[in-house]
Amino acid sequence: MIINIILLIVGLAVYAGYGISVLYLSTVTFLSYLAGHLIPKHRWVMWVSTVLQALLLLLLRVQHWLPYPSIIAPIGISYFTLQIIAYHVDLYRGKYEPEKNILLFGLFVTWLPHIFIGPIEPYPRMCAALVERHINGDGILKGAVRSLWGLFKKLVIAARLGVIVSTISTDPEQFNGAYALAAMLFYAIQLYADFSGGIDIVLGVSRMLGVRMSENFDAPYFSQSVSEFWRRWHITLGNWLREYVYIPLGGSRKGKLRKFLNIMVTFLVSGIWHGGRYLLWGLMHGILVFVGDKFKTKSMIWNRIVTFLLVSFLWSFFIWPDTVTVLRMTGSVFTVLNYNNLFAGISAMGLSVGDWVVLTVACLLLWLYDWKSKSLKARFCAFSPAVKVSMICLLALMVLTFGRYGIGFSASEFIYSRF
Repeated sequence: MIINIILLIVGLAVYAGYGISVLYLSTVTFLSYLAGHLIPKHRWVMWVSTVLQALLLLLLRVQHWLPYPSIIAPIGISYFTLQIIAYHVDLYRGKYEPEKNILLFGLFVTWLPHIFIGPIEPYPRMCAALVERHINGDGILKGAVRSLWGLFKKLVIAARLGVIVSTISTDPEQFNGAYALAAMLFYAIQLYADFSGGIDIVLGVSRMLGVRMSENFDAPYFSQSVSEFWRRWHITLGNWLREYVYIPLGGSRKGKLRKFLNIMVTFLVSGIWHGGRYLLWGLMHGILVFVGDKFKTKSMIWNRIVTFLLVSFLWSFFIWPDTVTVLRMTGSVFTVLNYNNLFAGISAMGLSVGDWVVLTVACLLLWLYDWKSKSLKARFCAFSPAVKVSMICLLALMVLTFGRYGIGFSASEFIYSRF
């Protein structure tokens, strides 16, 4: 009980330090707690709560289209809003009883490590993880390695790729064609290293505190179709969309046309969740998911390459500031044939030769880890505590030696905290 109180207070203090309104977060948490107790007897409360929260999230996502001044969205609102909606809907469905312990409910909503970038935990799993929390030496060692691996991906890989992508994207007139393609491919890796690195830190810190949380990635760039990609990328968001949007709409139970419409609505919701300007991105993913495995070949390597290219091209919506520029830069990949100049222009992308060497080696390590993650984790578990401590020291040394810090690298900002 005392540890939970401390964690809640520390969490609120950290949010306040990041400029998050503690009053807003506390009010939302308290009202959601009360609503949860009203829903079993007054089922209309679920609809009111869900509609209000969904409208607020929608307003924050499309406000740039509206004439009045913008509203500053509290950091993490996308994540804790989805968790609260899921909690209320499940109470409406009678899956479990309302949480009586307001402190435990507060931790469920505001758990310090995950509010910025997820994962989006369902209430029963998160509550059980908090109640059954057990801190031990092995968990601390595993959590430390996981957190340092996340920092490695964030500071060694994503930070360097961010320099390249930023250099290319800020000057579309000069860097088009081959450079635009390079930006898309590099951004795909940057986003993955940044986002999955952040999740690694969340899961690692939580594990050190005795809390086991859901995995959010499963080597997504090894997918052989876009539909498989979405089963491996941002897994908890995909589960939420399937459980609370796709299945309630009818899923795949009412014919192919209805299935297509349900998929499109689900990915429209995903696009709005990321931001109003990503509607086209969501629609295009919806089409590719509906197509599914129909165009897979017998070659696993070819399927993975094609899927990676398709996903990378669609990440272009996150690189350039507006849809017109995105379409123009995507078109330039096929119309501006300056590929011979790409290698000659490497020095203009913002990295030194040493940075390129470090980035290449680090990306190979990331690829190897994703390829052999299960066996590598099993081997790590079999190591003695002394070996685990040595690995922690080695990872820490690598991060301190090769990590990119300082102004311009946004080391403290994770890309997916914006969504």
